[in-house]
Amino acid sequence: MNNQFCFSQLYEQHWGRNHGDDSAKETAAFWDKKAKDFSMKAHCEDARKETENFLNQFDWQASETVLDVGSGPGTHSILLARSVKEVTAIDFSAGMLDQLKEKAIQESINNIRTIQGRWLDIDLKEKFDTVLCLNSLGVISCDSNEKSRLLDTLLKLKSCAKKRLIILIPHADSVLDEKMRDILQLGNLTLERQRIAVLYHAMVECGMLPSLKIIERPFRWVFTDLKEALETLLHKSGIKACSTQNLNELENYLSKLLKPDKRGKLILIKNTKQALYTNYF
Repeated sequence: MNNQFCFSQLYEQHWGRNHGDDSAKETAAFWDKKAKDFSMKAHCEDARKETENFLNQFDWQASETVLDVGSGPGTHSILLARSVKEVTAIDFSAGMLDQLKEKAIQESINNIRTIQGRWLDIDLKEKFDTVLCLNSLGVISCDSNEKSRLLDTLLKLKSCAKKRLIILIPHADSVLDEKMRDILQLGNLTLERQRIAVLYHAMVECGMLPSLKIIERPFRWVFTDLKEALETLLHKSGIKACSTQNLNELENYLSKLLKPDKRGKLILIKNTKQALYTNYF
């Protein structure tokens, strides 16, 4: 009983927020502002190849219906629409759905249906062969009162799936690599790793027994200069202060990883661990 109570408290964490984030990230207005840039990144050639490689892990049928919850600008929906019967894309950001629709028109795709609204507020009567929740669980599990409702979210996702539910968590580990954590004398028990275990327990509590696979995918960071790169990584990791010696060592290590691009920006490309949950019904 005590264990159940502890897990219940963990379910109430704000899953959409990483270190340094606030409640703004769980609003449609936040994502409306990011929609255009987000779409450009999601639909560039390299990103498309990464998305295609990810989707190719699964078998898709021409007769299949897919629900893409938290679809964003069609990162996955646009490519999937070419392989299945119909994709229904849900997002609470009108800006994101506008980008999706624009991209669908440009690519002559006409089998994507869009629904704007907050996941927990939408009344869906139908079921879909596959339900996707890719990189969006944290945001869709927050209700209009800024309360996290993880179990309700998972149960609703489950109720809409005929054959399978696929959930992808974008960060299964700290944004700092092992060398960076060693420099800062940080342990291996990161917030991101804890969330992976908690989510698995939550899915079991909702009557599922998913397979869990930790995958690695390239993630691209763009910075103006070394100072911004250093501050961003520390902020995203929840580190407010560290010794000058550690800071200098981390700065030297980071300077070797950053590569300049044609615009004069500094690029950091690193493999990011992600958690992939797949449950078949």
